[in-house]
Amino acid sequence: SFHLRLLTLQAMAPKRSAGASSQGPKAKVARKEVPVDPVDQAVGAVLSAIKRCEVEEEEQRLLVETCPIALRTLASNRHLFAAQVFGWAQQLLAEYGSAVAEKDAKAKSVVGAVDDRRSEAAKVKGAAEATVADCQAKLSAAKEARHQAQEELKARSAEL
Repeated sequence: SFHLRLLTLQAMAPKRSAGASSQGPKAKVARKEVPVDPVDQAVGAVLSAIKRCEVEEEEQRLLVETCPIALRTLASNRHLFAAQVFGWAQQLLAEYGSAVAEKDAKAKSVVGAVDDRRSEAAKVKGAAEATVADCQAKLSAAKEARHQAQEELKARSAEL
């Protein structure tokens, strides 16, 4: 099927004549914006999501190859197999969505726990810094008291 399409495309491709290259470069023409089909965009989004799902390679390949047909066919016109493919894709994407939501909830829970631990650590750090400042104040007072005691001792020693 793929090879047949490739051969058909090659047969349909325009042929260059021998004199075509000697004419020189053509003038630049403004590109027209090609309208994008919303159905093609939707099918592309579904296929992209299927490719991100954690599923066996064979199942993924089957869905990627058959989904475009099932998705582009109205539900009332779908063949039984196309309806099955549509159902499989729907189920796979629902499971994928649930798994992603579960991972997201777990990640948010972990982030919340980390934030709580950071908050707790910040409180402990603040208390430790206050204790250090208090100890430094007491140390300064003790050094001053020792200095005064030494000065008083020198003064009394000089009196004797």
